[in-house]
Amino acid sequence: MIEVRKSSEPDALKKLREECLAEGLSPRESFRRLQNPLKRQVIECLKQDQGHLCVYCMSRIPREDADPGIPSQTIEHFIPVDPEDGRDVGQGLDYQNLFAVCHGNTKRRMKGIRRTSSKNDLTCDKHRSNKEFRKIHPCRKETLQTIYYTVDGKIGASDMDVEFDLTDTLNLNCVSSPIVSERKAVLDGLLADINEQFGNIENVKKEELHNYCADMLEAFLNEQNSKTPYVGILIWYLQSMVMALAD
Repeated sequence: MIEVRKSSEPDALKKLREECLAEGLSPRESFRRLQNPLKRQVIECLKQDQGHLCVYCMSRIPREDADPGIPSQTIEHFIPVDPEDGRDVGQGLDYQNLFAVCHGNTKRRMKGIRRTSSKNDLTCDKHRSNKEFRKIHPCRKETLQTIYYTVDGKIGASDMDVEFDLTDTLNLNCVSSPIVSERKAVLDGLLADINEQFGNIENVKKEELHNYCADMLEAFLNEQNSKTPYVGILIWYLQSMVMALAD
């Protein structure tokens, strides 16, 4: 996960939210009022904010592996529309509370074919369901700073609450989902690029490798529009390399 910077909400969404508040509608009732073409406009705005990546797993959305009948991208509420404590803070149509997400490894149930049948197979908001986060927030960089990755594509955090959010709430190390292997493939691609550039890294001057990694890190941090899928693992690795080579 990386920080998301929200843009201005569509004017039509603001108008709809104000109408729903005036009518005293609940968050869920308000969200049901969000229909196409405005709904399509909202999700496109959210994707633009997020670099066309799922806010949680950081796969490209819409994903191309969605089963027929399964939405390849959906709108997620950071504060659930029906929170367990029942609070209503207008979260149903609050643009700051909305994010774009992938299909969460949801599979279509087909007669005679065993597909996803357990919550353990789901990721992102589909696994999270109505559960609230302990700490992480996509728009608050300070809540994401302890996140790390491993070379085999897994995600974790040194902060126990963030770790819980990532692995228990969102199930981002799901063994039946492709996201771990896809993260690993992205990192492997970066390592291959570095090896192609320098050959045997052990014989490369430290300063030269540091500058190369720093330039690549800057490029990934400043990506606009469509960001590189799983760019979080690339940023983590390059930051680690830059710090290690700075001494």
